[in-house]
Amino acid sequence: MIIFAQPLFLYLLLLLPIIFIVYGIMRKIRKKRITRFGDVELVNNLTAEVSTRKVWVKLIFLSIALLFFIIGLARPQIGATLKKEKVKGVEVMIALDVSNSMLAEDYSPNRLERAKLAVSKLVDNMHQDRIGLIVFAGQSFVQLPVTTDYVSAKIFLNSISTTSVPIQGTNMADALQTAIRSFSEESKNSRAIILITDGEDHEADPISVAKEAANEGIRVFCIGVGSSEGKPIPMPDGGLLKDKDKNIVVTKLDEKTLVKIAAAGKGDYVRAGNYEFGLNPILKEIKNMDSKEFQSISFEEYDEQFMYFFAIALLFLLLELCIGDKKNKKRLFSGSKYLSLIIILLTVSISSFAQVDKHEVRKGNREFKKGQYDKSEIEYKKALLKDTTSKKANYNLANTYYRMNNINESMRYFQKLNDSTSVFSDADAANYYHNMGNTLIKGKQYDKAIEAYKNSLRKNPTDMDTKTNLSYAQKMLKDQKQKNKNKKNKDKDKDKKKNKDKNKDKNKDKDKNKNNNNNKDKNKDQNKNKQDKNKQDNNKPNQNKPQNNQSKQTPPKITPQAAQQMLQAMADKEKKTQDKVKKKKALLMKKKKKEKNW
Repeated sequence: MIIFAQPLFLYLLLLLPIIFIVYGIMRKIRKKRITRFGDVELVNNLTAEVSTRKVWVKLIFLSIALLFFIIGLARPQIGATLKKEKVKGVEVMIALDVSNSMLAEDYSPNRLERAKLAVSKLVDNMHQDRIGLIVFAGQSFVQLPVTTDYVSAKIFLNSISTTSVPIQGTNMADALQTAIRSFSEESKNSRAIILITDGEDHEADPISVAKEAANEGIRVFCIGVGSSEGKPIPMPDGGLLKDKDKNIVVTKLDEKTLVKIAAAGKGDYVRAGNYEFGLNPILKEIKNMDSKEFQSISFEEYDEQFMYFFAIALLFLLLELCIGDKKNKKRLFSGSKYLSLIIILLTVSISSFAQVDKHEVRKGNREFKKGQYDKSEIEYKKALLKDTTSKKANYNLANTYYRMNNINESMRYFQKLNDSTSVFSDADAANYYHNMGNTLIKGKQYDKAIEAYKNSLRKNPTDMDTKTNLSYAQKMLKDQKQKNKNKKNKDKDKDKKKNKDKNKDKNKDKDKNKNNNNNKDKNKDQNKNKQDKNKQDNNKPNQNKPQNNQSKQTPPKITPQAAQQMLQAMADKEKKTQDKVKKKKALLMKKKKKEKNW
């Protein structure tokens, strides 16, 4: 469907019939004037070379050129806009595990990328259902709230990586709780959670949370990603992930836990395969759930088409200019040179207008100028969905992340353009290296920032801002090296102190051992004296011993109230002891969390 961004320009089409009417009136007036001047046939014979047919052809070509020019001004677009409509569907929250264990390569290319591909296909198969996206590792957060904007869903899905969550681990319970809170109130009994993970939960109890979800009418489906024999976890630096004992971590699929979670959540468990990931059978189950009516807001992008209409208008305008007024039986155009001119101009017009219109980039630029960096991020990513090699979109997105203080993402998009700098103009290349240097300074990579500023100055040696930033980076690098040097010296001093303290402690231990030996000898002498004294005392009569059992004290009688109070005090004491034990266990669990970063 074609729509027009500026439909008011279409009113100019009313000028086209007026042109023909005015031309017809002018011809009648001309005939009347000729009649007054003399005989019409005589005048026609005198102007025999003038072609009336060519004049009409020229007028028609001019009108066609004007027609396409007006349509181009109205900016025809292919696509749709934000639409609000009532639809029936189900709300689905996808909880995707982004812990380091999802980098294991028992799927191609790895667990996480395979899961993202499957979710992308799921989004393509959804029509009226709402979808939301949660990412989790040691903690969880909502990447995309429930929506029918499938374009945005795919954009946010593409941006997910293991760095999306700062705390590592696998907290499935927290992910399920976040999903429960993220549903809308109007979708009761038509809600589902799809948990995609390898099941290696290092944290709380996800089974009880799944039961809680089922009690609220939410079904929990689980997809197990991984193999039972396990795989090592490759890291970005090229090595394999190791635990605190320097052993290579092998991550295995924990199917037992996932089966229990699915059973508690009244859903199903599916093990992901290399070809069939497992979402299709779950999607069938979800479609059989009760659908609820809710308002859907969808967005699809526009593709601008005005450049093609301008090109056609230019073509007909050139044709009109090349047609002469004189009669010529052999050819319509007055000369071959005009035809050559048409071909050249047509080639130039098509090459200039046939470029893909970067509507999203322009919209992102407008949002960037307003300081709406989150909105500009979305627009630039939409542009990259159409053309992943777009230099403008990559460059502007890198600058957007810089403004959002997301240094890692900013550097990632700057590095994508690193191989393309040879096709930049000197001014663009200078700006690229300047902005890259600024990003590296924020990341405290001063040595790389210095190199970037130097590259910028090679392209534009007169840029004072770059020179200032270069001086600043050099100073910061010098300070950084000095701090590192001081830190090393301090560490050396600490090590020396520790060694001295250790030597002192050893000497103290020796002195203690000597004293202990002396004390032992003294104790031996004292014990001998005591034994001799006890022997003498045993020979004496026992005057203090009781003669019968009557002298023993009888225990006091306890009232029922006092006994109850004692029992309550004992119970309170036992509870406090249990609380202490639980706290100790919780501390141990926290230590385990820190140890496990997958």
